[in-house]
Amino acid sequence: MTHFEIQALIQHKRWTELLRSLEPGENDLFFPSVEAIKSCKAVAYDINSSNTGRKYYFHVDKAESRVTITVNEN
Repeated sequence: MTHFEIQALIQHKRWTELLRSLEPGENDLFFPSVEAIKSCKAVAYDINSSNTGRKYYFHVDKAESRVTITVNEN
């Protein structure tokens, strides 16, 4: 998925689709607000709780609205 496609998913708050489209490993993303980060994290928490085999871990820089999402596949 291209940078522009990922940014479109973020702008439209399509968190599940965004998370599923990320490659395994670290993914650096910028969000429009801290509230958007919290919303995406809530969806990731729900996915992580469902034991789907894929797990999402967040490292957040609130000042920059930057997030590193680490994707692990089992």
